[in-house]
Amino acid sequence: MKFGLVGLGSTFLNFCIYSIVYHLTLIINLASFLGYCVGFFTTFYFSYNWTFSKSRYKNLSYTIFLFILIYGMGGIEMTLIINIVDNLTHNHRIAWICGVFVAAVNNYICSKYFLFHD
Repeated sequence: MKFGLVGLGSTFLNFCIYSIVYHLTLIINLASFLGYCVGFFTTFYFSYNWTFSKSRYKNLSYTIFLFILIYGMGGIEMTLIINIVDNLTHNHRIAWICGVFVAAVNNYICSKYFLFHD
């Protein structure tokens, strides 16, 4: 439940930044990157301090490294999906939704089973 709330909040911030940057620049990769970065930092903060707080005994440097690795992979997946779907549909909103879905599944599974497991 906590992961879902954090995810929804981070995703909302991600989409807001994505939409604003895309509207201002029409550069989909820049919009995707900046939106994902905002969601990335928000997610780390709340996952570490609230969602998976039982795992806080782990080494912070190691946790940050794994988080960057997992969410970096999710960001790459998201960017690829956004580009593919945008090229097929010419709809940056649908492309973003598809990209977020793939990244969210990756990030949840890897966070739960590799990063913040007890």
